[in-house]
Amino acid sequence: MATKRLSRKERDRLRHRQEILSKALKLFTERGFHNVSMQQIAEASEFAVGTLYNFFENKESLFDELMRMCEERIIEALVAVLDAPGTEVDRLTRYIRYAPDMIEVHAPFIKLFVSELGTRGVKLSQNRDKEHFDSMIYARLEQLLADGIRKGHFRPVDPAITAKALSSISETLALEMADRFDKNEAKEIFDKIEHLFIGGLLRPGGANR
Repeated sequence: MATKRLSRKERDRLRHRQEILSKALKLFTERGFHNVSMQQIAEASEFAVGTLYNFFENKESLFDELMRMCEERIIEALVAVLDAPGTEVDRLTRYIRYAPDMIEVHAPFIKLFVSELGTRGVKLSQNRDKEHFDSMIYARLEQLLADGIRKGHFRPVDPAITAKALSSISETLALEMADRFDKNEAKEIFDKIEHLFIGGLLRPGGANR
């Protein structure tokens, strides 16, 4: 089925929306959610404040959309890594090694999420589309591990618990590292995570790395 081509007006509207969200992310990260007004976002994105209200009902809805957009980008990037060609060992290794790059690219969003944990972050954390994230990431990791076990690459561990453990460790480290991100330090830490998980999962002679 052919994808509908957007009109120039629709493309412009999407571009303007992205510009607003990009400037809002920068301001929220630098000053905090409560210290930024819609007027300041409008000025930074070079739009009239009334234009912002054509896109977003208020600052809260803009913030929530920003969170949703950034989370979706992270999910898309992780899915691309998990769905790439290769053996289960290859794909799991790439997933772990990708973490420093992911944190580097999305550090502003992660910092913002952490800074708002005591206020809006709590609400967002509770209301995140967890089922969507689970179906896209945890389910893929669990299936990857199950396939690797079935093929004799991995030891017979519990795929669900192992997938949750790896994801939880990665997310916790991302939240801790984003504020003062050091790429070399991140690579060293995730090298240890790789050794812990891949080394612990591999069956002797079960897969060539």
